[in-house]
Amino acid sequence: MHERDPAKRIPKSLGTDAKLFGSYTMTDIGVALFPGVLVVLCFQVLLPTSMTIGGYRLETLTLPLAGVMILVGSIFVYLTPAYTTSADWVTAMVTFHQRSDELGHDEAKQHTQVERVYPNRGAIERTDGAFLGLVQVAPPTMALATDEEWGQKAEAFQNFLNTSVEFPIQVYSTTRAFPAEEYLAQYESRLDDPDVEANPQLEALIENYVEWYEPELAERQMTIRDHYVVVPVTPGEVQFEQESLVQKLAGLPVLGVFVRAYFAPRVEERRDALFEELDDRLRRIRTGLREIDGCNAHRVDTAEATRVVGEFWAGESQEYGDMDQVLRTRAMVGEVRQ
Repeated sequence: MHERDPAKRIPKSLGTDAKLFGSYTMTDIGVALFPGVLVVLCFQVLLPTSMTIGGYRLETLTLPLAGVMILVGSIFVYLTPAYTTSADWVTAMVTFHQRSDELGHDEAKQHTQVERVYPNRGAIERTDGAFLGLVQVAPPTMALATDEEWGQKAEAFQNFLNTSVEFPIQVYSTTRAFPAEEYLAQYESRLDDPDVEANPQLEALIENYVEWYEPELAERQMTIRDHYVVVPVTPGEVQFEQESLVQKLAGLPVLGVFVRAYFAPRVEERRDALFEELDDRLRRIRTGLREIDGCNAHRVDTAEATRVVGEFWAGESQEYGDMDQVLRTRAMVGEVRQ
């Protein structure tokens, strides 16, 4: 019997472009020829046929210049990444350069999902109403650890997940540049100390170390890795008491809509409940991680959490200045608030 399972059908529209030359399709040929065609059209339509440069008519330069541009287009097609087509690559680059690299608050919210920051309560509010906070983790040094020690740490982390985490979390790891200037400033400040000035050998040693370390650090491209646990709390998790009759009725398909609308707490009460639940979850995460031997964890304040989120979306380090002051004068994405 003929197989009719739609889940096993293979679409005929995937990868069916005709290959004219090796792996290159008609679209690739068109992209390669387009610069040359554009040159010919410009010479034939825009420039007068009698125009000369240095005694040579422009018509004589049409074919050589078109050939050069076709060569450029062919190189572009050849360098197109394997995961896309040459036409899509052109579209992506043109779109990228046309778009603004700065977004207003409303446009940025569509990407970041950040609605508001609460500096005094240590929370960031998402556009869906959820509150979240961050716990920074300082893991134990495992560079010289044995297989047995690795197994112990893995088992301890497993016990932490099974006992302390009863809600969804996210683990975020990132890197930041090593603060070379701050590190070397400690040594440079020693040059003004009386004991160093009285010891020429020690002074020369410090100067040589600073002079050597800065280019050495730049060559190594040293970075610091930071680890965070992102803890969210959604309004639905604090709207009603757990395992209560109202909560069960709120989960019904049709009746639940009216139950949630009638029994829903006030906005202020729900917000306070979100703050309290977030504080409790962050405390449990911090305590559970500290129970792992050699591991330390602390809650990230709102200013630092906002910086981490902002750099995540920016893809690079950002200079905000005094973050506490910035949070009170403008949105995280940079729009000034009057």
